[in-house]
Amino acid sequence: MIECTGDSTYSNVPMNRLIALTFTLVFSVHSEWPQWRGPGRNGVVADGVTLLKAFPKEGLEKLWTSEFIPSDDDGGHGSVVVANGRVYMAIVWHTDVPTETRAIDDLVLRKLGNRGTSQLGVALVAKMEEDRINLSRRLRGEKLQAWIDEWIEANLNKEQKQVLGSWVASRFKKGKAAIAIKDLQKLATMREHRFENDAAFKNWLGEQSFSEETKSQVIKAVPNTRKVAKDVVVCLDATTGKTLWKTDAPGEPAGRKASSTPCVADGKVFALGGRHAYCVDAKTGAKVWAAELPSKGGASSFLVAEGKAFIIVGKLIALDIKTGEVVWESNDVRGGNSSPVLWESGGKKFLLSNSNREVFCLNPADGKVLWRAPGGGDSTPVVSGEHMAVYSREKKIGLAGYQITAAGAKMLWKIPLDARRTQSTPVIYDGHVFLAGGDTQMCVELNSGKVKWKEKRSSNISSPFIADGRLFAFEKKGSELVMLRADPLAHYEEGKARVRAMWCPSPVLSRGKLYVRQGNGVACFNLAAE
Repeated sequence: MIECTGDSTYSNVPMNRLIALTFTLVFSVHSEWPQWRGPGRNGVVADGVTLLKAFPKEGLEKLWTSEFIPSDDDGGHGSVVVANGRVYMAIVWHTDVPTETRAIDDLVLRKLGNRGTSQLGVALVAKMEEDRINLSRRLRGEKLQAWIDEWIEANLNKEQKQVLGSWVASRFKKGKAAIAIKDLQKLATMREHRFENDAAFKNWLGEQSFSEETKSQVIKAVPNTRKVAKDVVVCLDATTGKTLWKTDAPGEPAGRKASSTPCVADGKVFALGGRHAYCVDAKTGAKVWAAELPSKGGASSFLVAEGKAFIIVGKLIALDIKTGEVVWESNDVRGGNSSPVLWESGGKKFLLSNSNREVFCLNPADGKVLWRAPGGGDSTPVVSGEHMAVYSREKKIGLAGYQITAAGAKMLWKIPLDARRTQSTPVIYDGHVFLAGGDTQMCVELNSGKVKWKEKRSSNISSPFIADGRLFAFEKKGSELVMLRADPLAHYEEGKARVRAMWCPSPVLSRGKLYVRQGNGVACFNLAAE
């Protein structure tokens, strides 16, 4: 709020105009979505815009679609931000260029069906391979599916089903055409090698004891191109979707792991690339500075506060917002997917951040660890007053609530959850924690941990938001947007609409407009009632 004093710039402004100006400024701030999880970095929209009570039968009104912007292996899964009538994205923009060299890289291995099998163990992998080879050719269609379901039920435990069940099923469906596990493992040893030319690649392949079918599949999967990348910041007009500017710099291929969301602060955009962090002018895209990072960028998103830009790239680092120089590093906070948040208590500010196995509280000035608590994972902590909620990758912890002070954290409750994916960030609203992730939607009382409702739904990686008393989340790998009452009394669906979004980036709301990342760009839909 604006303070009016005798020497204030606003001292001669009539009170009614001052109130109107104050309301406009506050409304504008809360209408923006300038960073990961919104203005409060908590997934709660408090701009006062009345939203649709129900979705139209014909679907949501699409206002615009942007020009082509790559995603997944060519552009990652980062979310958009909205500030001052503009939409911003940070992209490690990959393109394919012709090359004489050849490589059996991660993308090729994924296409060939390679997966880690340590969770199954040697004996079970051997049994799976033997049963695959001996599958009767008469098993087709529904009969084959019934056989697969029975095999999985008899041989895999709950966790193995969640992580590898669909992959095991796909191998049985391919039958003898599936590349043998031992051959995939042999191919994986070459993932860091680049053959000088096609002849060298085929000579090596011919020297292996692979079947002719396997050799054919590998040759078909290995392209005659290689990926190059640029670090790109894109700015779109929030009203029309028109590209206003793009700024780019030489980058390093990082695949879909490069999925960071930028932050707009003080007229600047802070963005993460493949190996560098960038600060550019929000109006023009002009580069202010670039800083090389200690490791490849990932999915962590910048927090800008206290004159610093905080991000986790292998470890938590703080950069000076004016120069990009490293102010401090924390070797305690490790990872690359979770994002730090700012918490204020007793007039002091603290940094909260998930690491791989724990959640940390640090002094933002120097990175000193003040306390740590069990939790950790890829999700971002969410805080409200003296309470914090964390969605942990540790299944024995699951969703947990804490009472926090400057001196430490006390875990008040935990709800163990078996989930393959635990990247979604929960929302705290009206004394309750709402989660939409790991194929689960649930509402939990913040103080007690009492589960008010819990439903199995196909929500996974993206993080929901709450606006106008409703919770909005992606389902079915992002193809649908679901609208639920943010009410602890019951799980009540008020609407569902097809938006064809990606399933990792999170939905964004600003001034009643919904912005979603799609496979080939950004789309904007109307959610406002008027």
